[in-house]
Amino acid sequence: MLSDEEADEIKQKLISHVESAFPAEQILEAKKQIESMNSEQLESFLERNKLVKHENDSEKEKTDCVFCSIASGKIKSVSIDEDENAIAVLEINPISKGHAMVIPKNHEEKPSKEALALAKKVSKKIKKKLAPKEVEISESKLFGHGIINILPVYDKETFKSERKPAKIEELDKVKEELEREKPKKERKKTKVEKIKEVLWLPKRIP
Repeated sequence: MLSDEEADEIKQKLISHVESAFPAEQILEAKKQIESMNSEQLESFLERNKLVKHENDSEKEKTDCVFCSIASGKIKSVSIDEDENAIAVLEINPISKGHAMVIPKNHEEKPSKEALALAKKVSKKIKKKLAPKEVEISESKLFGHGIINILPVYDKETFKSERKPAKIEELDKVKEELEREKPKKERKKTKVEKIKEVLWLPKRIP
């Protein structure tokens, strides 16, 4: 049976998929159905739609979990970094600006050293580009898939703080900020350089 925390996390991921993939007239009803499910109904729904892996499944019968679906691109997300081992995406229901998670591409209970290295790389980029007071990193596991959460702290945010849904367009803007290169400051010329410029200017013919 899913815990309340697991159920809430999965519902958020399903709703983000609905908002990005469903026709506009079906989104509201689909969201209502997802939000009304209890843990048992949600688990049954995931099994029917082949969105969860079971330990006793054969390799051929194994189907993608929610995080595998995000990592493979089946569920739309806003990626901010990626390597051969993991993908870093912005949270669809962020606690703060730049809230992200690193998802290993392989279905494994504990993120690898390579995934942790990607998380540290992303946290440094968030710190540099978005200027939070600090960036917290925390590991968690849902449906046997270990992920790494990255939370920028601007005030007193924690991983238990309220989440607010974000539109894909809003997340795209955050991605742009993270990727935007700051213009290099023009070096001030020395007095000698300024004098040389004046000396080399052609003299005006009277």
